[in-house]
Amino acid sequence: MDWKNPAHQINKGLLYEEDDRRDLELGDDEALSVFLTGWSNANNPDSEDFGENAFRVLSWHNLGYRLGLLFGETPSELKEDMYYWCVEQKNA
Repeated sequence: MDWKNPAHQINKGLLYEEDDRRDLELGDDEALSVFLTGWSNANNPDSEDFGENAFRVLSWHNLGYRLGLLFGETPSELKEDMYYWCVEQKNA
């Protein structure tokens, strides 16, 4: 998080040009694994930095990454709750 300009960082995490997430059934947990990997990558200084282009298209992986940047280390149960909420919002 860029604490000198937190609004820019938060807005960057929320905006995208294209939504590439596929619609999911609530019992389909394949994307959950991808989402959790993205969240973990956001909190791992050794993970690959995909750069600004990663924020152009929204995927389940980079949605997890974006939320991981915003919320940092979070208990697994809360990350899963956030994922299922996102699935419900996507399918609404």
